[in-house]
Amino acid sequence: MPVVDASVVVDWVAPDADAELPALTALERLAADDAELLAPRLLMEEVANALLTGVRRERWSGADADKARGLLRELPVRLIDEPRDLDRAWDLARRYDNHPVYDLVYVAVAERQRTQLITADSTLRRRLSDFDWLVAPEQILR
Repeated sequence: MPVVDASVVVDWVAPDADAELPALTALERLAADDAELLAPRLLMEEVANALLTGVRRERWSGADADKARGLLRELPVRLIDEPRDLDRAWDLARRYDNHPVYDLVYVAVAERQRTQLITADSTLRRRLSDFDWLVAPEQILR
């Protein structure tokens, strides 16, 4: 039951996602394993915002973004955050060079669930390099 963050899920639903992206390959592997995926509710807002940003930057059309948002809503991701996750995210943000709290909510959820966090955010993985359960999408392939 890994936790997934927006950096991975955006690649799953983005209209112009390259089929060779590690995130898509990881999704195929997770689906083949029937893995239950977890995330904080914040995932939906972050991915939706990324889709809107793509429209504003003319990366894809509004219709394509609408379809991608529909895919997002259909993903088998269970949203499981609790108020204490925000408290833990704040503590982590203060400890790790004031890294954005929203990124650390995913970390807090994975920590509480004692599971992996799959993230394409290399800055986050470097900053929290002591957390060996933060993994890149390409590590799921092993």
